[in-house]
Formats: sequence, structure tokens, C-alpha cells
Amino acid sequence: MSLHARNLALLERHAIPYRQVEHEAVLDYPTAHAVRERFGLHGVESKSLFLRLKGGRHAMLVTLENARADWAQLKALLGARPSIASDAELVELTGCVPQCACPFGHVEEIALIVDQALFDHDYLIYSPGPPTFTLEVATADLRRLIDALPNPVHAYRTAW
Repeated sequence: MSLHARNLALLERHAIPYRQVEHEAVLDYPTAHAVRERFGLHGVESKSLFLRLKGGRHAMLVTLENARADWAQLKALLGARPSIASDAELVELTGCVPQCACPFGHVEEIALIVDQALFDHDYLIYSPGPPTFTLEVATADLRRLIDALPNPVHAYRTAW
């Protein structure tokens, strides 16, 4: 099952309403903003960083566009100093396209680090895999999705 199909199945399995739009490939924030305007999407853009840890472990940091990673906080949460994984690792281990990492639907060994700042907004906008699709999900419903995932989940707060 593709990452896109897994994301839609997760949302449907947990009765989480979503809006999906199809558009040109979004691989940068200016294009994402243009798509948001054209389709009237609400909420904030997600930013997902695929991280590599010692011992072959990986994690996906899910935060907001323009947020800077707090590497000390990430190290404390994960028990090891993370670094950004290579594009090859991202593609091989998640099926994501570089510059378009999807936050959800990954194998359970990939830890999820969720920026609690996401919940300061009404909606989250993210790619479900292919850069030609965007999902809009209410953050109130997103909590149910995250709680249902098999991945280890860590709460994180961006230091602005």
C-alpha cells in the first residue's frame, strides 16, 4: 500500500474528516502558499524532517513551516543526537519525495516527534506522500490520529 493510501486509510479508519486537493507538485513553501490560496485551504503548513539517530534508528519531526529545530531538546527526547537523514534514506525508509516528507503513515519503528505548537492552530495542512496532493485536517481530530498510531510519539515544543 502506498504512503498516500496508508494516510487516507488511517484517516478513514479513525473517522477523521479531511479535505484532499490535487495540484501541481509542491516542493517549496511559495508553491504551497499558492496552492493554499487557490483552493482556500485553512490552517498552517506542516514541516516534516526525517532524522537519523545512532544505532540505525529514525524519527520524523512534525512541526510548522519556518520552525527551527531545537537540537538539544530533540537529543533529550530521543536519547541520542539526531541529524537530518539523507534524501536516499528518506525515499528508502518512508517512500517520501525529498522536500515533501509526510508526517504520518510510517512503519512503527520510526518515532514521531510532534510539535505541540501544531495544536495552537485549527487546521494542519500536509502532504500525504506524493507532492501533488495536500490534506487539510482539523488539529482537534489530529490528536486522535496521533494517539492511534503504532509509532512511539514524543511531545516537543518549538522554541521560537
